[in-house]
Amino acid sequence: MYDLVCIGFGPAQLATAIANREARKPCNVLFVERKAEFSWHKSQLARMRMENPFIYDLATTRNPRSSFTFTNFLLSKNRLVEFANSDRLNPLRMEFEEYLVWCAHQFNEEVRYGSEAVQVSAETVDGMTRHWNVIVKDGKGNSSRIQARNILAPSPAEKREQKSQPPSLSTVDFLAGQRIISVHDYASRRNDIRDRREVPLNIALVGSGQETVEVLDDLLSCPRLGNITLVSENESLAPLKVLNEGPEAPHQKLCSIWAKPSWEQKTNISSSSELIQHIYDRAYERMVATKGKYGLRVVIGRDTAEPCSTADVIIAEQALRQLPASGLFSEIDSLVLGCRQKGESLEEVQFKRGTVSDGCRMWMVAAHSEGGRSLAKDIAVRAGEVVHRLTATSAAESKDGGQAPMGIAARI
Repeated sequence: MYDLVCIGFGPAQLATAIANREARKPCNVLFVERKAEFSWHKSQLARMRMENPFIYDLATTRNPRSSFTFTNFLLSKNRLVEFANSDRLNPLRMEFEEYLVWCAHQFNEEVRYGSEAVQVSAETVDGMTRHWNVIVKDGKGNSSRIQARNILAPSPAEKREQKSQPPSLSTVDFLAGQRIISVHDYASRRNDIRDRREVPLNIALVGSGQETVEVLDDLLSCPRLGNITLVSENESLAPLKVLNEGPEAPHQKLCSIWAKPSWEQKTNISSSSELIQHIYDRAYERMVATKGKYGLRVVIGRDTAEPCSTADVIIAEQALRQLPASGLFSEIDSLVLGCRQKGESLEEVQFKRGTVSDGCRMWMVAAHSEGGRSLAKDIAVRAGEVVHRLTATSAAESKDGGQAPMGIAARI
């Protein structure tokens, strides 16, 4: 009987593993991971930076003296001084993934890779749920049952986020007129797009998310491309319009101390984010190098017909497809009433009265924000709260000599 079984071994489970190891009395924990090894967002552009500063790692906000902080990782790699001298608080995504892998390798003995949890059911005694049974299938198709008092697992919403990306468009042939690809597939088609051609490709980029902005920055680094057009509803990109429209004249407004300014300096690049400034610099250098022949055009709005009409390749965000709810918890759905928000990344599930033992809990932890582009800022703190509840339950069991209360945590 495990104190905690974690289904999956992503950042949320890894933060929980760290918090458990640093607890005064660690619990007996098993991690069940479908993949053969730890990995995190391999398809993203590795040289882009994280959205959050380095302190929002797997441990710092919970325990700044932890040996699993990002700064301690840098120290172990002899890169702490170099990172500090870079004057950047946001780590490179490839460097942060290296940090995650570094942490994960220290828990290999607690992780069962190549195994997939397919069903969770309740074990009842006298009509009351006492613990959970987890059915696990290995790579050969053999099934086994694991018993646990608590479970940390991806919720159906998390699975929908991970699996609902558009299908790979690796068969797209630009020369045959199949010129629309998904922004999610850009990393895999990047070399095809950037190949040298007699006539440079004109690119249209459609989308408002952070991934679209990162793709734009990467496209501007390639001198072999033609004109680049961005169509977006992201108002933070409005300052880039100065490249193709020039500065906007201020509108007249009333001379009143009560009136709010009716004009904002939307074309002020210096007050924009560092990424927007970097995009502007690249686009301006491109315009100068080609003597105005190739540049960046930014259109704020939804109309894509005219801006994309001359593009050879269109890279677009696509709506995520809706998938059916996960069957992982289908046998215990009838026990759940709803959820209560406990923080940015934590919800506590409420059970129906009389269906589970006193103290049985289920938490849903959102490991990612920005559609998977960054970690939730409070992931370390909330992982610590889950472990604290587990250790408090264990202490109560030892004191009272009774059974430990049971809980489930799920990550979205």
